[in-house]
Amino acid sequence: MQRRRSDRIVAKTVLPVVDMNEAVDFYRRLGFEVEAFDGGYAWVRHDGEEILHLAAHPDMAVAANRAAGYLHVQDAGRWYEAWSGHVDVGPLEDHAWGMREFAVRDPSNNLLRVGQNT
Repeated sequence: MQRRRSDRIVAKTVLPVVDMNEAVDFYRRLGFEVEAFDGGYAWVRHDGEEILHLAAHPDMAVAANRAAGYLHVQDAGRWYEAWSGHVDVGPLEDHAWGMREFAVRDPSNNLLRVGQNT
């Protein structure tokens, strides 16, 4: 099948959050633009592009949450430095599978990995 630009697929991860206000604050501390639609849904943007969605699940058991998203970036070290001191970040590591990455968890225990090809 010959691909056309209009056939491009762009995926958006929808992360469940227990407290929307807390989640909005967290993602803004990371430096993202967050637009709350209502008390139950929000969009997280970077440079005007949607990258994540947040959906309220106030009855979710935070400890049981296994949702995750991955942000593929050009310079993981720059993101690591920008987020350090604002939120708890895991170590920045080079992996055998060719990625340099680190991870953070938001207040609802969503795992957000950030990485670049090495």
